[in-house]
Amino acid sequence: MRKLPPLNSLRVFEAVARNGSLSKAALELCVSPSAVSQQISNLEGWLGVRLLDRSANKTNLSLNGHHFSKQVQKIFDKLEEDVSRMRGIGNYKEIKLSILPSLASKWLIHRLPKFRASHPSYRLMVDASFEQTDFNHLEFTLAIRSGAGSYPGCHSIKLFDEYVAPTCSPDYWSKNAVTLKDIGNTALLADYTPGREKTNLDWCTWMDRENVRPSGNLESSQVFTDSNLTIQAAVNGEGFMLGRSVLIGEEIARGALIQPFSSRQISDWPYFLVYPEKHHPPRAALKLIINWLHEQARETAGIIR
Repeated sequence: MRKLPPLNSLRVFEAVARNGSLSKAALELCVSPSAVSQQISNLEGWLGVRLLDRSANKTNLSLNGHHFSKQVQKIFDKLEEDVSRMRGIGNYKEIKLSILPSLASKWLIHRLPKFRASHPSYRLMVDASFEQTDFNHLEFTLAIRSGAGSYPGCHSIKLFDEYVAPTCSPDYWSKNAVTLKDIGNTALLADYTPGREKTNLDWCTWMDRENVRPSGNLESSQVFTDSNLTIQAAVNGEGFMLGRSVLIGEEIARGALIQPFSSRQISDWPYFLVYPEKHHPPRAALKLIINWLHEQARETAGIIR
């Protein structure tokens, strides 16, 4: 007979190690925290080593528990893949990514051939959407969002920062070469995103942080719900926009847009990788796409790591 520990206790330990707490593991497994604690005690008794360091208000993995959790995680990842393959699901290597439409079209899509070349056995499904991803009802692996970085029930990792600065087409600048103080006397373009009014993605806030008192009105003459449209309007010579360096990188490189002022600010809304807390630490497919996205970020001009 194989000398294996109680398999249910292993399953419970894996959930505790992955979630980082007894209560979160209990919630995932639909049992009480005391039942989780009992299973861990059973496993510790069978192994003859302490897996958790318990205190009055906190539980952490011991050194032995940390090393053992890595081995158990690998075994469970492999078992999950094999079971999916056996059941004919065929999507254990499918990665479902939710991403903002502007970042998808201006940054991600040009890099997808690299992903396919490097990871031909994985299939990446991209959903371009403004909606905050509901991981409880939709089978997404990962989301990329721009904001403050707080997403209840999710683990978030900063992907990158970017710069934001007044931007326009060369033709528009040739006809409207103004000082920064007088930019309010020109046509201003803006994205409509709830919650950004007090950030430097808003004209009033951006100018205020430059300590510039505008001579004109900073109210936008055109407002778009999609940054792609704002960028295209700027390229068409319809006014100034607050250009985000990652989204306008291609237009800047080919001269379709310029940033005539030296002033620029780090955006208040960085980009974050977001996934459910129950999948932390990330498993094989999730870990792979996170590492790949960080690699692409490091190779992108106009970002701050």
